[in-house]
Amino acid sequence: MKPNRHIKINFTSINFLLAFLFIPFLSYSQKQQDIPRPRGPVDLSETSNVVIYLVIPAIIIIVFLIFRKRIGRNKEEKTEGVKKNIDGKNRDS
Repeated sequence: MKPNRHIKINFTSINFLLAFLFIPFLSYSQKQQDIPRPRGPVDLSETSNVVIYLVIPAIIIIVFLIFRKRIGRNKEEKTEGVKKNIDGKNRDS
């Protein structure tokens, strides 16, 4: 006898419902009381804030774009090489 599928769906939906109800309690328990939290906007008059919030993210984005372009070129070269090898083998046959 096959198990009733309707009951299985109900248990699954109940589990999801309970999980979503307990998420706020779990996230509240993760807050640490002694860690200072920033208040207000970032002060860009300090050099360290400029480096942390502007320079480092800009460098990461530029490096990502350069490597993405290189990876695209390498994939194109590989596909062209494979096509040339296939065409060469087809001519020899």
